[in-house]
Amino acid sequence: MRDWMKRTVILLLAVCMLSACAAGLAEESMHREIRNDSFDMEVLIGYDGAMTYGKAMPVRVRIRNFGEDFEGVLGMNAYISQKEYDRFEMNVAVPAGSAREFELSVSVYARQEQFTAEIVKDGEVICSASAKPARLVNPGAMLIGVLSTRPQNMNNLNIDRENDVLARYEMWQTVQLTPENFPESEGVLSSFGMLVLDDIDPSLLSEKQQGLLDTWLRSGRVLVCGGGANAARNSAFLNRYTGLKLEEITTSENLLEGLEELLNRSVSGRKVKGTIAQYSGVEPLARDPEGHGLIWRTAAGGGRIYTTAFEAGDPKLNSESLMHYFWQQLLVDQDQGVYSTMMYSGSDYASSAAVYGGWNTPIHAKSLLLPGLLITAGMPALGCVLWLILKKRDKRQGMWIILPVIAVLCSAGILLLAGKAETNRPMAVITENLIQDESGTIRNCVGISVAAPEFGRHKYSTAGEDLKVETYDYVDYDEEEDEKKRTEPDRLRTCYTTGGENAVTVDDEVPWEQHSLSAISAAQFRGQVEGEVWMEDDGLHGEIVNGTELHLGAGRLITSYGWQKVPALAPGEKAEIFLAKKTFTDPKNPRYEENGLYLENPSLYSVINNAVELDATRENGTAEDYTDRDLASSMISNASDALKRIRGNLSYGSYESSMFLYCAKPDDAVPMELKADGKPVEQKAYKIMLTADLPFATVGRTGVVFRSAGMDMPERVETDINLMPTDAAMPNGKNIYYHSLNEVPTFRFALDGIEGIQIKSLQVLMDSYYTTQARLYILNVKTREWEENKMNADVKDPDRYLDGEGRIYIQFRSDSQDMYADIPTPLINLEGRVDHAEN
Repeated sequence: MRDWMKRTVILLLAVCMLSACAAGLAEESMHREIRNDSFDMEVLIGYDGAMTYGKAMPVRVRIRNFGEDFEGVLGMNAYISQKEYDRFEMNVAVPAGSAREFELSVSVYARQEQFTAEIVKDGEVICSASAKPARLVNPGAMLIGVLSTRPQNMNNLNIDRENDVLARYEMWQTVQLTPENFPESEGVLSSFGMLVLDDIDPSLLSEKQQGLLDTWLRSGRVLVCGGGANAARNSAFLNRYTGLKLEEITTSENLLEGLEELLNRSVSGRKVKGTIAQYSGVEPLARDPEGHGLIWRTAAGGGRIYTTAFEAGDPKLNSESLMHYFWQQLLVDQDQGVYSTMMYSGSDYASSAAVYGGWNTPIHAKSLLLPGLLITAGMPALGCVLWLILKKRDKRQGMWIILPVIAVLCSAGILLLAGKAETNRPMAVITENLIQDESGTIRNCVGISVAAPEFGRHKYSTAGEDLKVETYDYVDYDEEEDEKKRTEPDRLRTCYTTGGENAVTVDDEVPWEQHSLSAISAAQFRGQVEGEVWMEDDGLHGEIVNGTELHLGAGRLITSYGWQKVPALAPGEKAEIFLAKKTFTDPKNPRYEENGLYLENPSLYSVINNAVELDATRENGTAEDYTDRDLASSMISNASDALKRIRGNLSYGSYESSMFLYCAKPDDAVPMELKADGKPVEQKAYKIMLTADLPFATVGRTGVVFRSAGMDMPERVETDINLMPTDAAMPNGKNIYYHSLNEVPTFRFALDGIEGIQIKSLQVLMDSYYTTQARLYILNVKTREWEENKMNADVKDPDRYLDGEGRIYIQFRSDSQDMYADIPTPLINLEGRVDHAEN
């Protein structure tokens, strides 16, 4: 018994020692430095050593080659968790006697104190070098790139837990950028939510960097451009976006007062004098007491450009307490939609500003179980029949020959089935969601579900597309864990390869482990869908023109009020559509029908589900048909969500009633080429959908006016001592969603293009909860008196509330003593007619 115990203890000690050695070897191999006399390497992490987690960050590697011409791979590992890591590789070439600098775009999700770059040749690491981050940026912070010769003057932009003046529990962190280290990767640039361009000429950026800046800005980010004495350095470059023309350089005696009034803050009385630039072309958001413009706001796609008259890094101005929260408060007030996008920059989905329809779609293969069972059961049955025949003829000894033959036939049949089975080769489902926004820009959001029959590592690649694998939402970052021993990950999750044929390599633990890949790119064809939708007395009319190179199959016009079929359209062809007004048989249980325009209980999601039909297509007759209805519905719904994000009105629940979507499947679209382990994936199902956002005309052809909830966003205006509206709009009143009732909020709807309208019906819409919290008043423009009306009900004699310029004023009051009572921004429905129609 004692010998048994001794052997057990010795065995356990041996196991522990081997485990410790293995762990030590694993840790050593992850970051060991290998010297090679032919190479000299230097690793530069992040921006001046600043690194963060959960966002793509640059790692620059400088390689000097003292030997012969070299072609190989540059690689680096990045931790995903304490068990898994990703690897980022780039195909590189360094001629003999030369030096090259390469940039790897690395995403880290778990604390990593050391980064090791490796030079790999024929699968063997021949040289490596390591570096450690100089400082770590909290992964919850929004990154602000500062292009300035004096970036320290903009430290006021940094927000952390200690100086969170607005108590929004958000963090901002500035990072110094230069033309030399400005990102050359869309993924890295997308990690920044805001860029500040002060006294550096943006034309110094390379053509590639300028192109990335354009894409970044239009996808919903914020660019702040400083002025002052150096305004001429960037005004010419930015004129293509802003339309602003630099007129003069002058001086302001009091910059602070105009900025305080812009935020609706009480004037402190402090004066800050500074050199300012004056622009023409757009009205400024704010002026100083002398009338000089201080800030101009312009749109660029889904993004915003704020041009300042003063230097963005003016040390005298930025030392004022107001400037520690000025930009945060301004963006919250003026651009909540854009603010949300910039705050969540860095994730793979926020950076693309789109949703992948069909992403993570199940893969289905034809089952050969039944034929296999028939063969397996049929052979014994055949043997029994032959045995009965031989028994009857008294030749049962012949079974010794027949049984081996039957076994061989059964095996051959099973092998033949196995050889022809789809599951012998990798399979994939590819979905392409083409989304066209109001500007006509089309982006292709690709979702790929892929799996292979063998376990082990598999490399997937496409022609020119950067594939991404599903990422972790959780970031393993805990400052309190710094002193604790952290295990090194030892399992490869994904290897990303660039610099040649872009590819991802995944490690399957079991056969047929499914992976979700995604990609996003510009449309690979010319043209766009054109058209317009308008309302008439009998219903909704529209025109759709196929301005693309694609043949569009039978499609749908989908609105929250109903849907209609659209015939197939060849390039250049036009279709006219019509939805007749109808009424639900049972309004509590609405059933949307084709060609029906139901003006009650609008629901875009319900219409999408009703409009989508089963329309499955099989690729080469080899892939299994599956629930196309659910997939198409998901693709259209995700496209509509992406379009609402681009419009910047996702938070308005009823806003979707102003959306008119044309959806069709291109008949001649060619699926993207997908390779698995270097060979084309032949077993694939391909689904494609184009969704275009069609504009809605303010006035119909015969003069009918129909304005649905969300088509018109009001502007909050100031009131005088008698609560009458003034011409002045509140500086922060247009894009803020909730308004304190203590302030008696007053709104102005400016209905452009419908002056002289005869209003048929008007309703002011508000969630039912607020109808008991506030009272609605509408200004009678003739008597100049506020008249009380009911919310969510038809307004009597609505013409008396519309002035000659097509404006309606709405005011909310409350009898409640609750100082926190508020209301959201109101919406309106309006119908009427004008005389100056196109006919």
